[in-house]
Amino acid sequence: MNKEIDFRKVLMHDTAMERYRTPLGAVPTGTRVTLRLAIKEFYFEKAYFVVMNGPNKMEIEMRRDEDVLYVEYDTPLEPGVLWYWFDIHLAGEENRLFYGAGTGFTAGVGKVYWGVPPAFQITVFDSGFTTPGWFKGATMYQIFPDRFKCGDPEKMRQGLEWHKSMGRDIFFHEEWNDKPIYQPLPGRENYQPCDYYGGDLKGIEDSLDYFRELGVEVLYLNPVFEGASNHRYNTGNYLNVDPVLGTNEDFEHLAKKAGEYGIRIMLDGVFSHTGDDSVYFNKYGHYDDIGAYQSQDSPYFHWYSFEEFPDKYRSWWGFETLPEVEETKQDWIDFVIRNEDSVMNTWLHRGAAGYRLDVADELPDETIEQMREAIKHTSQDNVLLGEVWEDATTKQSYGVNRRYALGRGLDSVMNYPFTNTTIDFLLGNKDAGFYKKLLVAQSQNYPKEMYYSLMNLLSSHDAARVRTLLGTRAQPREMTREQQFHFVVTKEQDAHGAMLQKLAVAMQFAVPGVPSIYYGDEGGMNGLLDPFNRRSFIIRDEELLEYHRMLFGLRRGRQVMKTGNVAFYTQGADVIGVLRYCVDGVDAFSNVVEDDAVLTVVNRSDRPQKIVVDLFEEQECIKSDELKFFRDVDLQEAVSLVSAKHFSFNDGLVGIDLPPYGAEILEITWI
Repeated sequence: MNKEIDFRKVLMHDTAMERYRTPLGAVPTGTRVTLRLAIKEFYFEKAYFVVMNGPNKMEIEMRRDEDVLYVEYDTPLEPGVLWYWFDIHLAGEENRLFYGAGTGFTAGVGKVYWGVPPAFQITVFDSGFTTPGWFKGATMYQIFPDRFKCGDPEKMRQGLEWHKSMGRDIFFHEEWNDKPIYQPLPGRENYQPCDYYGGDLKGIEDSLDYFRELGVEVLYLNPVFEGASNHRYNTGNYLNVDPVLGTNEDFEHLAKKAGEYGIRIMLDGVFSHTGDDSVYFNKYGHYDDIGAYQSQDSPYFHWYSFEEFPDKYRSWWGFETLPEVEETKQDWIDFVIRNEDSVMNTWLHRGAAGYRLDVADELPDETIEQMREAIKHTSQDNVLLGEVWEDATTKQSYGVNRRYALGRGLDSVMNYPFTNTTIDFLLGNKDAGFYKKLLVAQSQNYPKEMYYSLMNLLSSHDAARVRTLLGTRAQPREMTREQQFHFVVTKEQDAHGAMLQKLAVAMQFAVPGVPSIYYGDEGGMNGLLDPFNRRSFIIRDEELLEYHRMLFGLRRGRQVMKTGNVAFYTQGADVIGVLRYCVDGVDAFSNVVEDDAVLTVVNRSDRPQKIVVDLFEEQECIKSDELKFFRDVDLQEAVSLVSAKHFSFNDGLVGIDLPPYGAEILEITWI
């Protein structure tokens, strides 16, 4: 066989195009999928569709219809991720070639290999999987409570005094704009996150007008449960608000008041571990209850795993202040999940609309599924979102293929692959083609219900702020905390970061999912890693704030930006486009909506660029009936919602001029 043949012209399969795979994307259990491999002017003896379901391998001989090989395959009745490729037998028994996924991706266009190839992915999810309609495409705002705003100074200081009375170190910043401490307090050996600025629930409630004006629909709060640190990921008592933040009644009032503004509250659920200074472990005897560290007769003893009682116990990543719990123990499950007055039910009854699960990878799938069952029993509108840093459909942890993205566990996950690829694209580390492949892969690999609910973020309490990364190209994970503390963002770097941040936010609000703003990003805050990404809230860039308001308003005001279909375009290395559209009177979920189309295009380069978009051309992600709609209407113009510029169509083609480091958001009109 001549290995010099250009196989791109001979063999073709693209998981994101209907002519090669029907239906597109992730599919429910028990779905018949038709897969096609285009083959042109190429002799072979037999071709097989090879599919792996876990360890089970199946080979099905493909049939031919002119220049297309095809196979029909019925997906299993149990959710899972399938892997497939094509095995083509040439003349001679050992003469074979394979067609599999492109390097680094499991969706999109494939390529030829001379050995067993990387596989394409089919995500098979539970046929009953739905996510709350209100959450799809909603706008989110993440708050680190201690650093946002103080609304009740007297109650806040009483809370600090309560912590002191419990024997804890407390450092209070009298100046709101102080930098966080990063070294041990005088006389202490180790650094502790014990410095407070005094942000509280009342401060968040007092800001509801700000959130409504911005356009926020969901407030995600980092932990509010009682804990012996400013971040409260070391839970002390799951049933009480930390006294620095207020009271349980203050939370109920906040949730009720936010509801009047059309805003829901999502809480951080930290359930894989507790604090050592907690009612449950009570290592220091600060609580009246008998904790697991104190006695094997403690009601909480069996929550934890001791190698040698009491000082050798399993802890989160070896941090002895964070003893891990056994999340399959029935009494723990009853307390946290199952009982009518369980932790999860208690806060839902107090007004929460769901949970973001901290380190979801470290919670067993069966436990997450019980959490889902419990919160959905209270209301189908409650949301369960997980902290996952990779593609959740293929995530493995502790040697297990995770199933929480398959319809019986999580509604959504934090979309860090989007975060990282967006930043890499804008820094020039990845080109537009790579960016598009990632976006196409996510659209095809996630169940649609989850895809439209993905938490699309650019910064968080665990990641450096996007403006700083884009402006400085810093590598904070290679820096010490002291280096980060003294790191200075120059005026020129800050301005460049702001320019690129606008492009990042334009993409964040363009793609399907839930755009999430980390507090202060909208106002130009800078910061590297913890604790410097957790500085006190300030607005220092009014122009950027207005830009965010415009994007929030667009999301809230146009259903197409929430649940519209999606397609992606590129022009060269520097320009990418996202088309959102509803045609024939329905959205991506067949809900009745008005026809609409919005095209977002971004130029990352320092030179003017032009992108030509052809709405008549067959594209990845666009179905044939949707393409027919565009071909049948009389396309008129693409009118910028940012600059008011007009760009005319000619036979489905529109050319859009972009300034250096520029973005356009365009309404497409037709008659």
